[in-house]
Amino acid sequence: MSCARITRRAPALFAPACAAAILIVGCASPEPKVWNLDQLHDGETRHRYQAALQGDFGWFMRHGLLGLFQGAGAQFAADQDAEPVEDPAGECLTNLLELEERALALEGVDARHIEWFARIAVEDRSRLSRERAVIALGRLGQRLSVGLPARLGADQKPAGPNELAPILEELVRSVRVLVEALPEKKSSSEGAVAQQVTAVRALDLDLAAGRRALRATSELQRLLATAELATRELDELVVHLENLLVRRALAAAIEDTDEIVRAAAVHGIAASGGARAIDVVLFDRFRREKESRPLRALLEVLTASGLPDPVVSGVEITHSREEWITSIHVIAIQHPDGELRVRAMRTLQAVAAPELASLREEDWQAWLIARREASQRKASQPVDASQRRDTEVRAERAP
Repeated sequence: MSCARITRRAPALFAPACAAAILIVGCASPEPKVWNLDQLHDGETRHRYQAALQGDFGWFMRHGLLGLFQGAGAQFAADQDAEPVEDPAGECLTNLLELEERALALEGVDARHIEWFARIAVEDRSRLSRERAVIALGRLGQRLSVGLPARLGADQKPAGPNELAPILEELVRSVRVLVEALPEKKSSSEGAVAQQVTAVRALDLDLAAGRRALRATSELQRLLATAELATRELDELVVHLENLLVRRALAAAIEDTDEIVRAAAVHGIAASGGARAIDVVLFDRFRREKESRPLRALLEVLTASGLPDPVVSGVEITHSREEWITSIHVIAIQHPDGELRVRAMRTLQAVAAPELASLREEDWQAWLIARREASQRKASQPVDASQRRDTEVRAERAP
């Protein structure tokens, strides 16, 4: 679906208006794609087979200029009623791709992108749509530096939409008072907004409630901007919710039932969380994963970025280099997927043995045995006092 797509052909008299509208709206606004995704999904994120899909111009006419035109213009807008959709999953994927393209073209992040990517990544019935949404979340998560994926702990009581609703109502009321307040009363009104922001942040939001909170707070943020107002607390809350949704969605995606979604989550978690996420989250997945695609994705990550290193990354690393090498070696020797075994050998060569350009399993078996024997010999050698002190000093200076 290109930027100039028009769901229905406009009357000829609208040709000049079409060009002008597309120039005004451009290809950057997420709103037409968000509209289409909303049309394609019901409240349970099931696909609809009746939808009023719109291109950029159609959306602009219906939502931007409908009140300004009469006659033919109004009739053109009225024609945008729901129509049968033969392939809602395909339409969803197309709109996701275009929404991702627009998201990556921005310098910052638009909350509407994250809201929809997080929803599709976890709830959509199509595995291809979930995969695409996870890929987009990984890229936006890298831009935001969101850190580790975050699922609710066993001791946390998730706050759903019902618990969130009354707090959001108070926040909306506080923002409205701030907009309407006289200049001398702005300070006290800002304090009321900050109080409600604190109440929202105190909740352990699940993904559904987090999406609603992000939508509401980002709309309030835009409302304040139109009045040339802003509050630091509300701005920080929007960023907090954006980060939270990415982390919640990636935590769910790495446990998805479909291996292509889990593979996308591997790349997304590595990109958005860096060495710490690879070490903490993906090592565990590496040990538990049975399917080839997620394992191949992790081998690709390790080949490209190397093994997690505390000195290079500047973060605490839990699993040792030897643990990683052993885990990769198990894949290279034992996994039933021959292509994956080859990939694991290539990864071992990249991260540990650049001199061994072999795809023979016996060579890598001999290499690991020789490596372990050398390590044992080194450990059994006596260490004099000066060497011991040098080792202790290096350990003290290590981050």
